[in-house]
Amino acid sequence: MSAALRIAKRTSKYLGLLLLALLLVVFASVPLARWEMQVDLFEPDNSQPLAVDNVHLITMSDEPLMEDRQLLIRDGLIEDIRPAGSPVSTGYRLIDGGGAHILPGLFDMHTHVMDRKYLALHLAYGVTSVRNMGGYPMHLRWKQEIEEGEWLGSNLFTATPTMNGKKNSNPFAHKIVEDSGDARERVRRYHEAGFDFVKVYTRLSVEVYEAIIDEAGKLDFPVAGHVPYAVVAKDYSLGIPMVSLEHTEEIYQGPLDYSYDDESVEAIVQRLREMRATVTPTLLIFDHLTQIARHKQAFVDSLELQYLNPFMRFAEAKGSVSRWLSANDDLRDSLEERNAFFQRLTLALHEAGVNMVTGSDSGVLYAIPGQATHDEIALLKQAGIPTDAILEMATIKAAQVLRVDDRLGTIEPGKVADLVVTEENPLIEPGSLREPVAVIRNGQWLDQSTLRALRESATHPSNMYYTFGRLLEFTFYD
Repeated sequence: MSAALRIAKRTSKYLGLLLLALLLVVFASVPLARWEMQVDLFEPDNSQPLAVDNVHLITMSDEPLMEDRQLLIRDGLIEDIRPAGSPVSTGYRLIDGGGAHILPGLFDMHTHVMDRKYLALHLAYGVTSVRNMGGYPMHLRWKQEIEEGEWLGSNLFTATPTMNGKKNSNPFAHKIVEDSGDARERVRRYHEAGFDFVKVYTRLSVEVYEAIIDEAGKLDFPVAGHVPYAVVAKDYSLGIPMVSLEHTEEIYQGPLDYSYDDESVEAIVQRLREMRATVTPTLLIFDHLTQIARHKQAFVDSLELQYLNPFMRFAEAKGSVSRWLSANDDLRDSLEERNAFFQRLTLALHEAGVNMVTGSDSGVLYAIPGQATHDEIALLKQAGIPTDAILEMATIKAAQVLRVDDRLGTIEPGKVADLVVTEENPLIEPGSLREPVAVIRNGQWLDQSTLRALRESATHPSNMYYTFGRLLEFTFYD
């Protein structure tokens, strides 16, 4: 055997071993990611009953403002509401609220929770419940961990894996569903697995969409997301069974067919009102891309990107963020026109009485969990929506859409004690919600130092390898 042949065989052997080792490293990421437990997560502890005295309650219920009250909390629940200064029994931790205002914990109804730390970060900003709009197997694990009290984070309500057609589908985020029988089977499997609702996307066929709606209806399994374009073309009213329609941008791209025409807008708004639809406007995410296109790297540099999962940050940098950073002047001007239109459309929806809930689309396009919810609230205010209506969107209306208004969304005896404490009245100054005096999560008092510690912990998210493993796991999950 010639020396050259021996070298070639040896090289081939080493390359084969190297390839095998590489494959082992890649696929080992899946079980390792499943077993990962971040060590700096906070432990829940609501064992100490609370008496929060001298506070004003914005209840979001029949008596909207209750001044000079004392709030008793035990075992994670609101036990009683009494006049301020009432005698407190032994065993309660007495907290002087100093005239602070207390509001039900906020909901963000459109998030992408790609890291455990996102749930801690949401909580640190008073967002005590989030609806995750793209489900992965990891979300079922995290949901169970939180519900079993393993670590401190916001309530997690999660979608199924997003069901979409083949066109424009993402293998790491969507499940391609092109057969009605497959659609029905998936709905049944996902319901049994413990997902909270079905997520549908734009490229589903009418037949598959109708199969999903029908099967989900049999199981009383809510459906939310994007009305598929084929459904819009056939009959937009087929979206009626969905518990929420996502993005004003989808209304513009779908039934409005990219039109700014006032008569068309009025007709669609009235149709949505007649459909009794709920809309999640998500103004923040389009505003974000518009700001990136306008201000380029200066806007990106203004964001606290240390809170983002490094893998997702890398993916966004190479994808959507790169696209909008390179936007030319004509595209930038078009984006700004659309951005302003979406605010006008959102106001028109409100004025017509269309039900809406708050959602930021945080977790994508550099929208920071927790912070993005408050940015969304600010944009809704900028659009002209009254503050009391915005707070309803972020509390009781969100709870109603999630079907948890029997335990969340208002301040009443018997409800879960998920609350936000602010120095100023958020009905007058909603910006005060961004920096709460305290957050109460399931009856646990989290003061400002604890909230700062939660935020600091959130600067240490899961690493790229484990995140890749969780995304790879999704491709195997059926």
